[in-house]
Amino acid sequence: MIRVRKTFSAHDFAIDVAPLVDVLFTLLIFFSLTSSFKQESGIKVNLPEANASGAVEHIRRIEIVIPSTGAVRVGDRDMPVEEVAAHLGKIDTAERQGYIVVIKGDAEASHGRVTMVLDTVRGLGFKNVAIATRSRR
Repeated sequence: MIRVRKTFSAHDFAIDVAPLVDVLFTLLIFFSLTSSFKQESGIKVNLPEANASGAVEHIRRIEIVIPSTGAVRVGDRDMPVEEVAAHLGKIDTAERQGYIVVIKGDAEASHGRVTMVLDTVRGLGFKNVAIATRSRR
């Protein structure tokens, strides 16, 4: 019996990349559908710095932005400081425990304005109140 030995050239071997492309597109779709983006408020606020700070994540969140000048923004509405109590008072008293109120006061904002908003929020019965700062790092 005669054995014939075949020699292989470089053109005989190929790597099929079609499954690799399928996997990459699947990962791209997965990450684009499961990613979430944080929406910042439209008012430019220079937050004060603090050493000890942590991220605040909560399902029901009210954000109050206090710029150095101008109207206070509660959620997506601009209003004078005096109307914050009336606006937050519309929330049912029993539900206020489930909210977290994040106060973003500009570093140049008057201490009296920030204190007035903080006192208003606490006086309405909101227990979970946070003051936003930026890290010194």
